[in-house]
Amino acid sequence: MKFDLTDLRIFLSAVEGGSLTAAALQNNIVVAAVSARLRKLEVSFGLPLMERTGRGIRPTLAGDMLARHARLVLDGARKLEVELEAFAEGRGGSIRLLSNTNMLSEHMPQILGRFLTDNPDIVVSVKDKPSFEVVNLLRNGEADIGIVAASADMTGLEVWPFVRDRLAVIAPEGSQLEGPLAYTSILDCPIVALNENVALSQFLRRLAAELGRRATIRMRVENFEAMCRVVESGVGIGIVPETAAMRYSRMMNLRILPIADAWAERELYLCVRSREQLPRYGQALLAHMLDYVDTVRIPRPETDGGGAQPCG
Repeated sequence: MKFDLTDLRIFLSAVEGGSLTAAALQNNIVVAAVSARLRKLEVSFGLPLMERTGRGIRPTLAGDMLARHARLVLDGARKLEVELEAFAEGRGGSIRLLSNTNMLSEHMPQILGRFLTDNPDIVVSVKDKPSFEVVNLLRNGEADIGIVAASADMTGLEVWPFVRDRLAVIAPEGSQLEGPLAYTSILDCPIVALNENVALSQFLRRLAAELGRRATIRMRVENFEAMCRVVESGVGIGIVPETAAMRYSRMMNLRILPIADAWAERELYLCVRSREQLPRYGQALLAHMLDYVDTVRIPRPETDGGGAQPCG
């Protein structure tokens, strides 16, 4: 099949105008040229697309099907043209940002809120992905900016230090647990967790599998606030970013316990495939995120020392 956008545009003009004359006027060509274009389409598809009526022409069933798809194709082409023009001028467009659960919950609202307010023509698509997926998607051109842990293989990417990511255990106020807690001890307790598909859940599940263990999940929730409320009620313990634990503990009866394992504290990095190849608005977001680093200070909460105790 050989046809182009002009063929589809003329065909759709004929369908919507109900005559070859209407299509000719709309596209500033002669009626004979419209007829030749439509005939070429019919030969290409091997199907009649139009039939004559007493009032002009109307599409056949095959013509109706082509008209539906032609509208989608032409609409997509118009959107592409507009977006590429905006891309070239640096006025606006869409940025694909990938990060882990903790960063999306604790830092993205502050980072993106001001940026999007100042740049109303820019759209940011944010997705929660494990670090090892983020770097692969960046290399394949399926994302623009990523935030990953130091353990990820960032070979071939441009990288900048970002913020520290620290996890902690939250427990009900009456819990007898004492920290720092090793993950093996945490796995002995009933756990309130996020949904299975989020990056943090995948990460913790992988760690448990490496230990030959499986967590006892009492309940799964949508976000850290819901997790804290369920933990406060005594259902189990949870693992959250330390910043979230500190924030919600001011409103809820929770204990915050440090995690003994080294993975609980990670340095995060900003990554792109090529800063120079980002559109201007992508470079602007990257610069905005790097400026944010200087404003972040994550204090440590006051916690009681001591060794791990049985759940209770």
